[in-house]
Amino acid sequence: MSAGPGHGAVAPGLRPAIARGRWSSDGIDVTEAFSRGVDVDRDWMGWGALRVLSRQAWASGAIRDDGRVANMERLVLVLDGALDVDCGDLGRHRVARGDALWMGAGHGMQSRLANASAVAPLRLLECWLQPDRVNASPALAVRVAGSGADPEVGTGDPASAAGAWITLAAVDGRKGSLPLRQQARIMAARIDAGATLALPSGSGGRYWLEVLEGAVIADGPRLAAGDGLGWTAGGIAGPGSLTAAGVGTAWLLLFELPA
Repeated sequence: MSAGPGHGAVAPGLRPAIARGRWSSDGIDVTEAFSRGVDVDRDWMGWGALRVLSRQAWASGAIRDDGRVANMERLVLVLDGALDVDCGDLGRHRVARGDALWMGAGHGMQSRLANASAVAPLRLLECWLQPDRVNASPALAVRVAGSGADPEVGTGDPASAAGAWITLAAVDGRKGSLPLRQQARIMAARIDAGATLALPSGSGGRYWLEVLEGAVIADGPRLAAGDGLGWTAGGIAGPGSLTAAGVGTAWLLLFELPA
């Protein structure tokens, strides 16, 4: 699979919400940043190790049986509502707003996801990363909002704290974050209206910024909820800082990926 625009190039890649693939099934409305299933866009097959970036709106009571998935690092961030997760021998978990779930599929993991509410909707973002090792033992962990963080980046709740980058997941669970079997880091931040936040320094070769809520000015381009921006190290520089645009708070997710 190709890595999308910017693979081996210097220009950043803008992926606006309006250009993304959309589909619906069994009460779940999905918007895909990259090609997935029957929705194929040869220009957007992923961004390096980041293979799936999926925004999902679940109706009350909606259920999805994912069957068996192997050799993928899956991270789910709940934006609103609560998600029930059943992974058989690895247990059942409830993931609420601001919580993050990691599923290291390893040599194979069964999972069944459900909206925990029979009356309220659920919104979540799901991402899949290719691991740097295969056929590991399946594993699962939940990061509750407000627990653990990288002190070099910031502390607090990624769903409510503003003005700092919070590490949600990093290689092998560095500094209390969720573990990843990949030389990658996933961070979240909120920026109050009119405030500016610098991007954290990193050692990745490839970066992806996803706007979860609100809007930001990224050293020129204005990105609204559902938009994403990718760039590569050693090419044209990505944004150095982000300023929340409009009247609301911006909620952001940043992926630091290997080249």
